[in-house]
Amino acid sequence: MNREHVSTAELVGRLGKPPELQYTQEQTPYVRLAVATAERFTDRGGEIRERTEWHNAVAWGQVAEDIARDFSKGDSVALTGSLRINSYEKDGLKNRVTELHVDKAEKNLDHTLSKNDARLVGVVREEPKTRSLENGTAMTMLSIATNTTVTGKGGTSREREDWHNVTLWGKTAEAARDIHAGDSIAVDGTLRHRAVPGDEGRERRVSSIDCQKFQVLERAQAREHKMREPTPPAPEPERSAATPSSRKSRSRKGAERDM
Repeated sequence: MNREHVSTAELVGRLGKPPELQYTQEQTPYVRLAVATAERFTDRGGEIRERTEWHNAVAWGQVAEDIARDFSKGDSVALTGSLRINSYEKDGLKNRVTELHVDKAEKNLDHTLSKNDARLVGVVREEPKTRSLENGTAMTMLSIATNTTVTGKGGTSREREDWHNVTLWGKTAEAARDIHAGDSIAVDGTLRHRAVPGDEGRERRVSSIDCQKFQVLERAQAREHKMREPTPPAPEPERSAATPSSRKSRSRKGAERDM
């Protein structure tokens, strides 16, 4: 697997609506899901709070049929798959929402468990954007490109590129200021969705990954240096040494010609 092309997530949460099986014009079955994950955290005042995150997911083919048959609203489910960016316009505003394309769906037997884990391995598209909040907390924003192979109509395969928003906070954000455009990077975090102000007071939807840890896999300069290195010439084939029997054979043929 090419480590520069990874965009996966595992979500464990509850279904917010009944899975309704639908079909494309080519009669391919699919189902759209709304999944709620929950997590507890301690705020600045020391109080324990709970945050609920609603995620969009879509499943296709046999996986979609299994979900529609086996799951109901309110069920706790475990979903794994790839992350893709769905860009669309609504009320004149552009929305960029991350969706989970489900590869595997199972019932979650531990109903108290909730999970929201996302992982990206890709290439930084542009220089990081950094700022400090009013309370002094550092924030860094990245745009990471990932490539995946998807199957289209008629079973044909093509390359798909998605640009993911990644947000880093605090000391992690400060460490990320050493990242540059073109660097290959691995990111682990949680998937977030929020509404941001748009034109005329209207809101638009955006998604990002809150990074908990990252690792720079390869610097852009190192990769460019590899690409500029000349390809070494192919080694010349070795000449096989004549064996004693072959030398004797050539000697006898020479002697026969002299006779």
